[in-house]
Amino acid sequence: MKKRPIRKDLGPITATLGLVLTAPVWGAQPVETDLVREEIQAVLQKHDEALDKQDLKALLSLYADDPKIAMMGTGPGEFWKGKAEVEAAYQEFMKDFKAGSLKHQCPDTSGGHRGEVAWLVASCNMQDVALDGQTRKYGLNVSAVFEKQKEGWKIQTLHFSNLTGADTPPKGKASAAPAATPAAASKQAE
Repeated sequence: MKKRPIRKDLGPITATLGLVLTAPVWGAQPVETDLVREEIQAVLQKHDEALDKQDLKALLSLYADDPKIAMMGTGPGEFWKGKAEVEAAYQEFMKDFKAGSLKHQCPDTSGGHRGEVAWLVASCNMQDVALDGQTRKYGLNVSAVFEKQKEGWKIQTLHFSNLTGADTPPKGKASAAPAATPAAASKQAE
């Protein structure tokens, strides 16, 4: 598959990906403590902090020691395999937002774990500040898979998607589609 260059309009979206991941993706926790959930949340917190500081070395240390790690975006060609490609993608993302400006709210989340594998999904409302000082708000869907390695839980795959520009969800099957996030709903109402 021929790789396409990273779209500049995805920089703020992917740059905020880490912040999405620290959302309460596990939903309501049982009365007893779930150690795996706590460990995954700690990894996500480290991801958020590294991304917000634009610390590439710290970000990459959170990925599995596996040549098959992958990150995927929304469109064709937005598929990065291996640490070198994931690193190059993060470098591009970091060129598009001000460090310390990432904020999020993820009202819809889910996740779980079994054995040496954990997963999560989240639908979030994002905000960041572009290099020109403009505040940007957008919706972002995220999914991730983690693998337990001897150093602890590591990111194996990460996927993000969003509608950009004037794109809107397909018409016709609205009743079958999930409810839009508040940010997407207000954008559609305009």
